Amino acid sequence: GTSGLTIANSTGIVTKPNVPYGQASSNAKTVATAVVNLNSNVVSGGGMTVDQTNNRIIVPVAGLYMIGFHELADIAGYTEVIMRKNGTAIAGSRAQTGTSSQYGNFGAHMVISLAASDYIDWYGQAGTTHNNVNYNNHYVYLIG
Repeated sequence: GTSGLTIANSTGIVTKPNVPYGQASSNAKTVATAVVNLNSNVVSGGGMTVDQTNNRIIVPVAGLYMIGFHELADIAGYTEVIMRKNGTAIAGSRAQTGTSSQYGNFGAHMVISLAASDYIDWYGQAGTTHNNVNYNNHYVYLIG
């Protein structure tokens, strides 16, 4: 079919309306040994599921995905967040702040191969993140 691409107007701009994507913010502090809440500013499409009950983003098709997040540390101490695939930490997916980084931004981004129905979540390994949706975002989108 032809629904995979759309020519938006006479200038030839091409859009891909069915590409899976999802993002969400948290309006609650993430504390050590807890999964980041994905309960605010939820945007998704192309079959992507943002599961607000289990705080994860579930992919609809196999492929290469860009995943990532940014957070704001809420304490003047070490804060760390880990991206996880199906509940298991992904190698190279940790981001952390230094010991004096109250209100310091930090984040991580990577490309990962996922199978249909795999999920990504974010886990607070140490410290505390800020509880304001203006300072955090978590996303997954298909790149190919």
